[in-house]
This record gives sequence, C-alpha cells and structure tokens, in this order.
Amino acid sequence: MRLTNSNRSRERGSALVDIALSFAALVTVSLLSLKASTVTTSSLSWTVKQAMTDAYITRETAMSSRIPFELAVSNSSPWPTYPSIATTQVVVGKLPGAKDVTATLHRTRFPDANNLNSAGGTGTATSNPSSSEAWKLESLLVYNIGPRQYVKSRTTLRVR
Repeated sequence: MRLTNSNRSRERGSALVDIALSFAALVTVSLLSLKASTVTTSSLSWTVKQAMTDAYITRETAMSSRIPFELAVSNSSPWPTYPSIATTQVVVGKLPGAKDVTATLHRTRFPDANNLNSAGGTGTATSNPSSSEAWKLESLLVYNIGPRQYVKSRTTLRVR
C-alpha cells in the first residue's frame, strides 16, 4: 500500500502538533519547578534572616551585660538616658551573593525610680539607705523581611 501526498502531510502535521504539545508540557513543568524552588528559597531566606537578627540581639545583650557599669551610666554611654535614643543602621549579616541584611538598632536607658537624685531617680536616703543604683539598658532591633517589619528587644538590668 502506497501513501499519498495528503497522508504524508497529515503525518508531518501531526508530528508538529506532538512536538508543540510536548514543548508546552515541558515549559509547564519547568515553571512549576521554578515556582516551587522560589517558595522554598524565600522561606529559607526568612529563617536565615531570623537567625541573623537573633544572633545580633544576643550579642547586644552580652555587650550590655559586660560593659563596665561606670561606662554604661556615663554621658558617653552607648545607651543614652531616656528620652534620648541612640539610633544606628547596622549590618546583621550577609545573604548568599554578598547581599547585606540590615536593621536599625535603637538604644536607651532608664533609671530606677528609687535611685537617688544624682543617679536619675527620686529616691531618698530613707528609701535607698545603701545608695544603690539600678538602670535598665534597652536595645530594640527593627528589621524588614519582605513587606513586613519586625522588632526584637532586650532589656538588661544593671545594679551596683
């Protein structure tokens, strides 16, 4: 049996349709795979940024605990007396591709109400006979992940 020209062109045309359908299926699978990997990567990025900011605020807590008391309550302290606030842009880490992860660090300190007047409080020799002094050193780290803003805060109580 011999194929005529019209049968041959139908076979060629159906091969072209098969190739087009195969290509469409391949593109669809590729796009779905790309979307799945993007979703996975974005959630990993959120986790990595949370870990970086946790590490930074932990470092901040360690610093507020270890700074000499005299420096912590001096005029040159990194934690100014409230209502003054020290604000600094900080780099908390780097993402792959050397992309900086930045945040804003706010610091301030509050005197205890029972401190003597010389130490910022309203205490008296009767209410504070040992002339003890207490300060709360507060650090707030404000950062963005995508469109959302997050805040982590730590307060350290220093007493002498």
